[in-house]
Amino acid sequence: MTFASLALASAVLFSSDIAADDNPTSRLLFHGDFEDDSLKRYGASEKEKAAARTRFVTSPVRAGHGALEVRLDRDAGPDPGNHRTDFWIRGMSNRFPLDEDYWFGFSTFFPESWKPDTQPELFAQWIGEGMSSPPLAIYLYGEDYRIKKRWANGKNDYDNLWSGAVSPDLGQWTDWVFCIRWAHGEDGAIDVWKNGEQVVSDSGPNCSDVRFAPYFKFGIYKWPWKRPPENTPSTVNRRVLYFDEIRIAAGSGGRQLVQAKDADKER
Repeated sequence: MTFASLALASAVLFSSDIAADDNPTSRLLFHGDFEDDSLKRYGASEKEKAAARTRFVTSPVRAGHGALEVRLDRDAGPDPGNHRTDFWIRGMSNRFPLDEDYWFGFSTFFPESWKPDTQPELFAQWIGEGMSSPPLAIYLYGEDYRIKKRWANGKNDYDNLWSGAVSPDLGQWTDWVFCIRWAHGEDGAIDVWKNGEQVVSDSGPNCSDVRFAPYFKFGIYKWPWKRPPENTPSTVNRRVLYFDEIRIAAGSGGRQLVQAKDADKER
């Protein structure tokens, strides 16, 4: 099956109420709105354990009637998965070529009870072959977001593209849009919008020399919690975060296809 036919089939399979983009080269590949109380379209390393740390909720929601709550609880007892509750999208990994623009839209909700921690974490990442760390991710360091890119496995081969405070977003939905052209060379590009305001415009290498575009994962990944608490002490022992309106598109001019609509926003 060609990439074009795969994209068309995906757009039909994952239907959406969003109007088609004016640019005919952009096409919606996925829309996840958590309206059906099912994780069957998502994969996880330890699916049953990860599913036990999720809950479908009717409040808060970004649009429609449902959203997904993800949790981590360091005090829940011995569990090798207590450091992550994150998911990839089935059929959206290790199959897309590099030489195209990919668009990702998703919304996050940090509850007002959220507190900064001494140990870092991330909640959105792109991962792929040949790299031990994600080539692109949104991290949390203390009180701040940090968008970081990597293009090789070396510890120094990374750039911090943007940082911003988390506290203004507590108790309300935050909309993210990423446009990525993956490349090991200078023709790579990353553009990011937060709540409609562009916060990143980057060019240059953004992944290692891979065959397929890195794929999207969402959820909480707090890798220091893999180690005993006495080795990685935290100021918090529980994390709760909500996700809604995940969309993926490919082609030029796909921003309108993936961004959440203001008319649906509940604050």
